[in-house]
Amino acid sequence: MTLVTPPAHDVSPSPRGSAPRRLLIALAVAVTAVTLAACGGGSAGGDAEAAKTRVVATAHGKVTVPARPLRIVSVHAWSTESLFDLGVKPVGIENSGATYVPPRYLKRWKATAKVTSGADIDYEKIASLKPDLIVGVDVPYLSKAYKSLSAIAPTTFAAFDDTSTWAEYPDATARFVDRGAQLAALKRTYEDRIAAVRKEYRAKLADARWDVIQGGFDSGNYWIYGPGSPVGDILDQIGVRFASASAAVPKGDNKSVSYERADLLKDADYVIYYTNNDGSPANHIQKLFDLEAFKRLPVAKDNHLVGTSDFLPGSYSDATGVVDSVAKMLDATAS
Repeated sequence: MTLVTPPAHDVSPSPRGSAPRRLLIALAVAVTAVTLAACGGGSAGGDAEAAKTRVVATAHGKVTVPARPLRIVSVHAWSTESLFDLGVKPVGIENSGATYVPPRYLKRWKATAKVTSGADIDYEKIASLKPDLIVGVDVPYLSKAYKSLSAIAPTTFAAFDDTSTWAEYPDATARFVDRGAQLAALKRTYEDRIAAVRKEYRAKLADARWDVIQGGFDSGNYWIYGPGSPVGDILDQIGVRFASASAAVPKGDNKSVSYERADLLKDADYVIYYTNNDGSPANHIQKLFDLEAFKRLPVAKDNHLVGTSDFLPGSYSDATGVVDSVAKMLDATAS
């Protein structure tokens, strides 16, 4: 009896308005054992059924999924963006708020049925869409909903914790829907863009220091992110040097500080921050920008404020968007 195993696909939280945490995606291969009829070990019908499914590793263990799912529901923004990136048209998605959806996805996002709003999940709506696969990220509120969702259709969540990088979300989503070739192309685009920006702006990157900030949800505070944050990781790949505020933040964490502490950004040559998809400052960070103490800082006087709606990257296109935002500012900066 001969066993034929398909080749492995090498593919590597909350709402967009909340602080990102570090992630863990367990790497796995799709395994479908097919018994050859010539060996006399099984029927042709059994072989056909095996060929229609794959087994993938998820945050909740191994799950049998359709070999080529056609009706996919996404219950998390990061999964949704990666599906769009991969050329997959989901039948249902989360409602993370239109203002937080990066412009490249907005038209498709608006045109797709909404099935969740944060932890408010419309199970009846999901069931009515007759999904053959549900994808998402194992953030706490979705982890609690996993049993109910998996009763509707096979459910695959990317693991979520403080140990891994943003890239593991798109890697996991691509693995769940068997789009390894499309993922590889997206990775190449991102890596090529990183290499081009590092080369073109090498001198400017060497001479400048960057801080990473977002308007906070703590009363009267904004958040500072470090090199280990999603945006910080991308900046690090570009070759950015971090200013003291971001450099002091431990990996996988963010620091909540009073808006009155604008002085913490005093040695930054550039500040990158989160914007809504219309370019306006997101999550109350305008409170910081309006302070006289902030306006007196060199970074404000030089107008070296880099806004990006891709601040919480959930896809390779988001990550490339961060790189493009940095390049645009450096290109506009006098040598």
